[in-house]
Amino acid sequence: MANESAKALKALHVPFKPIIFANIWDVASLNAITSLNTPSSKIVQGVATTSFAIAAVNGQLDEDLTAEQTLESIKRIAPFAAKAGLPLSADLRDGYGLRISEVVTDAVKAGIAGANIEDSIPSPLFDKGLYPIDEQVQRLKTALRAAEAAGTPDFVLNARCDVFCLEDESLDDETRLKEAVQRGKAYLELGATTVFYWGGPRGGMKKHHLEILVKELDGRVAASFSAYPGIKTTKELVDMGVARVSIGPGLFKVAMGAVRAAAHNMLTRGSPAP
Repeated sequence: MANESAKALKALHVPFKPIIFANIWDVASLNAITSLNTPSSKIVQGVATTSFAIAAVNGQLDEDLTAEQTLESIKRIAPFAAKAGLPLSADLRDGYGLRISEVVTDAVKAGIAGANIEDSIPSPLFDKGLYPIDEQVQRLKTALRAAEAAGTPDFVLNARCDVFCLEDESLDDETRLKEAVQRGKAYLELGATTVFYWGGPRGGMKKHHLEILVKELDGRVAASFSAYPGIKTTKELVDMGVARVSIGPGLFKVAMGAVRAAAHNMLTRGSPAP
């Protein structure tokens, strides 16, 4: 059953016809998203978590979210995703260092069909840099082997490359792109379904970078909506030829903004209505 869900999720990663994730962080946000599906229309094809929002719910920064907290959230969400008939992809950060096999195994057993695993070492502002490429290749192979051993050989690995996030002035555009292509091809060769690139808080990745990477990786690229200056709609990413689109913590931030605005209206005007 778990592998059938993974197969279904993998089949949705198609260049120019990508799966689009409205990322969730708890059962309430999952239910809000899945309620959009009706017997005659299934616009939600899969669900994916956002570690930023899960960390925020726990009162933490993203880089401080523990493996235990991540797994707890997956265990709460996964049964409801299964009930809705939707495959679940989880944000597993870097796989939690040396625990990557254990964490992937536990997450697959809890019900995920795929995961994001990044190549940056968790730290504020990415100041610890990236895992060396050879080490990251082995780490991702370990993750895929763990998923297979747990019963999901078709596990959907969305390998995140964070080279554009690094606050390193010695890295120029050409160097970053070369590293991004090299890592992306290596990750796909070992069995990743897609490679996800973004620019982090520094906004270091631009539209033309993404266009080059989509071409170099034959469209097997994941993109984050609103993460690239100049791109305003998911349609632009679809037309570019990516295979996967997500919004990351975008919906969480919108939701928290709405809570704040409604609370302000209630406390200052007597009603939460705008």
